[in-house]
Amino acid sequence: MQLLKSIAGAALAACLAAGPALAQHKMKIAAPHPTIMPSTFTVIAKEMGFFEREKLEVDLLWTAGGADAQQATINGSVDLAVQTGLSGILSAIQRGAPVAIVGSDMTGASDLFWYVRADSPLKSFADFGAGDMASFSRPGASSETVIKTLLEHYKSKGKAIPSGSPPETLTQVMSGQIAAGWGTAPLPKAFSEGKVRIIARGNDAPKLASITTRVHAVNATYLAKNPEAVKAFLRGYDKTIDAVYKDPQVLDKAASFLKITPAEAKQILADFFPRKAFTIDKIGDLDASIAQAVENKQLKGPLTDAQKVAIHKTVADLNAK
Repeated sequence: MQLLKSIAGAALAACLAAGPALAQHKMKIAAPHPTIMPSTFTVIAKEMGFFEREKLEVDLLWTAGGADAQQATINGSVDLAVQTGLSGILSAIQRGAPVAIVGSDMTGASDLFWYVRADSPLKSFADFGAGDMASFSRPGASSETVIKTLLEHYKSKGKAIPSGSPPETLTQVMSGQIAAGWGTAPLPKAFSEGKVRIIARGNDAPKLASITTRVHAVNATYLAKNPEAVKAFLRGYDKTIDAVYKDPQVLDKAASFLKITPAEAKQILADFFPRKAFTIDKIGDLDASIAQAVENKQLKGPLTDAQKVAIHKTVADLNAK
């Protein structure tokens, strides 16, 4: 009997060793816009085992981005917001909200563009009058910072307003509710059908090319209690991005989520998402981001030196190899 128990115990141990890693950490994540390429990274990390290999179990909550994800993180409804606008998080930090930046998502704005209906007389933001509206997704999102910077760059008289997700935005453009809508790849059929045309790209404003526009932000209380879980997230997420660019099977999975072909997914990466844009362990030109947020009235004034040092140190410490 003892021998049988030993054999059974050994068999169970072998099965556990051969099976998936047991989760040591749990995390609730808010992720934006499941219709765009970067949003596939989080669900790929979950479904293809990248988080599991870091012994992290995650629950995903899809949001409209920006303020929704940030508020959920601040109030503790979720633990971490991925791909959320830097300016909104900086504003929350300035207000003393319990939130911390743990990594960079997107540096530069190569992924964003603005478009109008094909029959619109508007050729660029320089043509916009005081009654012409150009949209961003949600307050605090990276698209808000980018559109306000573009309007300033073109000395435009246009007004920036929120329009929600890409599908919601397209509806508003086509119905004439707004003059220009924000977008990112993959492009909806309206483009190939010639119904709309792009009038501006995010990096048209030179100052945007070197700054981090989106970050990963965590509830500060969760971070204090679960630093190893946050490190596990960052490792798993970064490895997922690498795999999207290097492993055809992972890219195929991203394409399937977006309901496009693998060839289209590969072209989207080439045209809109250079790998270097997703450098997770460094916040690009924070001072420029703060100055831009102040100019756009997203911040009341500059952050303190102590706040800036804390941001850089937190990101560096959590992403240390």
